[in-house]
Amino acid sequence: MERKLLSNLVESYEEALKEYGLSASCRLQNIQRVTSLINRHEIIGERYLNPQILADYFCEIGDRCYCGEIKETYAQQLRRSTERFIHFVKTGEIIGQMNMSGARTQLLPEFQSIVDGFLSSEDFHPNTRNDMRWAVHKYFNWLAGVGHLSHRGVGAVQIQKFMLYCSETMAINSVHNIRLFLKKLFEYMYRIGLSDSSFSALLSFNIKRETKVANVHQADELAAMLKVIDRRSVAGKRAYAVMMLGIVLGIRACDVITMKFTDIDWVNGEIKILQTKTANTVVLPLTKDVGEALQDYILNARPHNDSLQVFCSLVPPFRPLKAAVSIGEIYRDCCKAAGLPVSKRFHSLRRSLGTSLLASGSPVSTVAQVLGHEEVDSTKKYIAVDVKNLKSCALSLAGIELMEVR
Repeated sequence: MERKLLSNLVESYEEALKEYGLSASCRLQNIQRVTSLINRHEIIGERYLNPQILADYFCEIGDRCYCGEIKETYAQQLRRSTERFIHFVKTGEIIGQMNMSGARTQLLPEFQSIVDGFLSSEDFHPNTRNDMRWAVHKYFNWLAGVGHLSHRGVGAVQIQKFMLYCSETMAINSVHNIRLFLKKLFEYMYRIGLSDSSFSALLSFNIKRETKVANVHQADELAAMLKVIDRRSVAGKRAYAVMMLGIVLGIRACDVITMKFTDIDWVNGEIKILQTKTANTVVLPLTKDVGEALQDYILNARPHNDSLQVFCSLVPPFRPLKAAVSIGEIYRDCCKAAGLPVSKRFHSLRRSLGTSLLASGSPVSTVAQVLGHEEVDSTKKYIAVDVKNLKSCALSLAGIELMEVR
């Protein structure tokens, strides 16, 4: 294997993935997995790809799958991502089947023309556009598979059959997305005269999506994670600043790594962030504790370089952090040191903040503004983990007699 400095690999690999045609979300996923592998090298001071570390990493993937920690499909994705990266190191080329901007397959020319027009009909968010592309590709490929080589003559019967097919082969949340984007597709086709109907009524049925009640941290757990950080060390100063941004302000990991010095208004005491997920700007207060944590890191720990990004790697050449997984690793280490269940879900800190704000009596609309949610409904899910206040909603069992079972 050609020996190449790890510090030079992530950036060039990301550029290669971009040139290959991967969507932003797929590139981020691949970079996150590669960064996790590179972090294993950096921990022991290894600056080049080490075959033994790679072998141990593959064994760990197998062990995690065998123990039921991850599913086989995800294990295969991890293996393929790693093998693709190793091939890139050897040859400088990208191989393997990739998700091309939200879809894997090629469409018939007529169908592709419709998809191109639909996706360019509005200024959709890049993530939404990729999801839409995936959904309509599914639909048009299904049509071709059942013998419809043109959209002429396709109507309610075919739509119903396609939705039944989706319900039998997909998770319920995927079926929900298919219905939503298919409705938008037919609205577009009806508007430009490609369909005799928008089929709005047909595609307006409700789908009850699966929801999970996520765990949140209690105040004593958050305090324990901060307490175990060695704030005298360079790594500790960085970790403490990162954790404070998550605990106090609820900033997402993807926004922590992209935070720039220009985002911090020291004079007016504000942090202004262009959110990666929503592309909307949120303005947060630069609280005293967060400001002191950032100041300590920037002045006493951050290596000098020309980058405007606040957070950098700990080893030369001290490049800016590239993937949110680096923030997840910091959170994981804090959980482990504090004796808490090990997790790399930095987002748990954001959920904890939202839940604590609601539990303290803050209106849902206010919490939505703090978290930068576009819709209040995105914030209401935090009510489900507010156990204290949920108890007040429980009905009394007084007056209900127990029946004796004979």
